[in-house]
Amino acid sequence: MKVDIIQHIEGTKLGEGPVWDYRSNLLRWVDIPNGLIHNYKPKDKSSWTFKFDQMVGAAAPCDNGDLLLAMQHGFAFYNPKNNQLTPISDPESDLPLNRFNDGKCDPAGRFWAGTMAMNPPRTEVGSLYRIGSDLVVKKIVPNAIVSNGLAWTKAADRLFYIDTRHFKMWSFDYNNTTGEISNRQIFKAFESDLPDGMTIDENDNLWVAFYLGGKVVCFDSKTGEKLAQIDVPAQCTTCCTFGGEDLDTLYITSGAKEGDTNGGALFAVKPGVKGRRVDLFRV
Repeated sequence: MKVDIIQHIEGTKLGEGPVWDYRSNLLRWVDIPNGLIHNYKPKDKSSWTFKFDQMVGAAAPCDNGDLLLAMQHGFAFYNPKNNQLTPISDPESDLPLNRFNDGKCDPAGRFWAGTMAMNPPRTEVGSLYRIGSDLVVKKIVPNAIVSNGLAWTKAADRLFYIDTRHFKMWSFDYNNTTGEISNRQIFKAFESDLPDGMTIDENDNLWVAFYLGGKVVCFDSKTGEKLAQIDVPAQCTTCCTFGGEDLDTLYITSGAKEGDTNGGALFAVKPGVKGRRVDLFRV
């Protein structure tokens, strides 16, 4: 499979959290340490950036056109039209050395995002949180080291969750009506590979980016069997999502690393399968 560089923005430190907004055929992703949200329209190759005065771990599209952000200092709404940032809640105001990392909406329109320590040595000081339209924040999974990728099955009956520095992907039974999880199990354990962000395709197979691995690997979400691997010409592959008007393009973000010419670039490849539409936060 041919992997193309779509954009390589100078100064990118840690590209993460790509999201395809099917309503405007627009790809967004974040550069966490630089506090940036990049926007890119493949149709005319136009691009622009939103800049913030704190780190941005994830940006989820809302059903009213706003973005829900998981930031260094908690959750906030952002209105791109008037450049208005409205803080909601900081569940870790007592942990000033933590920040939010990856996040995603579930099929019912709730937003899930997790935290981690900003600096090493990283220990179990992070957590995975859930916030709904009532804007009540609830801690769901404590003792995370580097809270990362999330994915729900098409039937919304299972949740997959990665903690990079635990070297594990867990699965949970999922109640989409209540947002509650149960029956936590280790779905995949990795000896040395660092699983990072992920997405799920139309067949419920999981596509996982591996930090320092230079690859995205597809796993069967029922058996854990490795189905495919995409080698990416950048060491620090961080996350991926399906996009394009037909949802048949896999966009892959990466982080910068000294000596890695392509580190920090945004990549695209057509893996021969389609993804699913992003779930919007229900305001």
